Amino acid sequence: MQRREIAQSVADALFEAEEAVDMALEKAALLIARTSALRRDHDFSALLGHDGVAAVARSVDTLGQSRTHMMTAHAALAAAAPGIGVRPATLHGTGVGKPETNRPITTGEAPALRTVDAA
Repeated sequence: MQRREIAQSVADALFEAEEAVDMALEKAALLIARTSALRRDHDFSALLGHDGVAAVARSVDTLGQSRTHMMTAHAALAAAAPGIGVRPATLHGTGVGKPETNRPITTGEAPALRTVDAA
């Protein structure tokens, strides 16, 4: 296997893993939306199934953390690619452009919220 093929194989697995995490986030969010909508539509008590919905909500947070870890892995693998003689830009990816930075904005870097007066 040539270096380029090795790097592409790793990139393919990475893109697949990233997609799986995103899909899991989407499915968990849809589960919360569906259970909430059904509860309201059928006038069920909010207590019914609350522990289950709360557990799924916690899993969404955990999946979000997993997504952050996948982005960190992506950046680290891209940085390692030149070590085997491959430029990350030559690998086939999702075809979606990236922002100028590969690093997610952390809470401390997010713009400060401001109070809006009621109309």
